[in-house]
Amino acid sequence: MPVARVYTKSQWEAFARALDALPEKPDAERGVTVRDAMKEMRARVRAAQAKGYTLEQIAEQAKSHGIDITVGAIRYGLRAAGKGGGANGTRAASGGRAAAHPGPSVARSPDSPPRQNQVRKDGGKTVTGQPMPVQGTLGFAIRPDTDDL
Repeated sequence: MPVARVYTKSQWEAFARALDALPEKPDAERGVTVRDAMKEMRARVRAAQAKGYTLEQIAEQAKSHGIDITVGAIRYGLRAAGKGGGANGTRAASGGRAAAHPGPSVARSPDSPPRQNQVRKDGGKTVTGQPMPVQGTLGFAIRPDTDDL
């Protein structure tokens, strides 16, 4: 089992002072992710496509400028940037559909009815099935400790 490293408080304080003393880095020297760059480059890539250039040729042009990007990354960046999803891009990343695993369940009030599975029939009518168990963040069902809550 690995041993946790321990440093003195004065070492951490010296490190904090060094971080505080760092000068502001110029924008030209800051790293930009492909996702962030595509927000600004989308119109230019579309304009190059309108001039008759393929995504392969555009990717080669990027490589000639030291940007190692694949055609798939450009295509994804154009699609994700073009969808205009949520603020963090989660809607765009999932293709505009709800995620398969939406995350932790939202707590309900004790007097609300239990959630029901919705089953579609051919006639378009919805029939309720068994109650859906509340699912925890680790993927297992959360059940009450006692039956008479």
